[in-house]
Amino acid sequence: MIDPVVGGTAASLGAVGGLPAPLQITVSVSPATLAGLLTAAVGLFVAYQAYRGYRRNDSRPMLFLGLGIFLVTVVPFLVTTVLGGVSGVSDAVVLLSWTVFEIVGLGSILYALTGA
Repeated sequence: MIDPVVGGTAASLGAVGGLPAPLQITVSVSPATLAGLLTAAVGLFVAYQAYRGYRRNDSRPMLFLGLGIFLVTVVPFLVTTVLGGVSGVSDAVVLLSWTVFEIVGLGSILYALTGA
């Protein structure tokens, strides 16, 4: 570290005119997290559109389609980012939760398409 009195100048310390340097916060986000966020955002938009279709036409299959898309795209992202960030939660619990939501979401989509 440079001692400001002995060897540093205002420019080398990041200060301007004797004022302290502005606080800089750096957040690094992996490309996988960005891809997951994009998937969740698009899935949320599609699920919302399906919900609007349900409200407009009173179509029960559209409700289940929107729910399924939400469970397949948005919830797994939330599970991996939120539950995965909690200390003490094992990877097995995160993976099991993700898988359960995927299965329930696909079942909802199947019900929407076949009615069975």
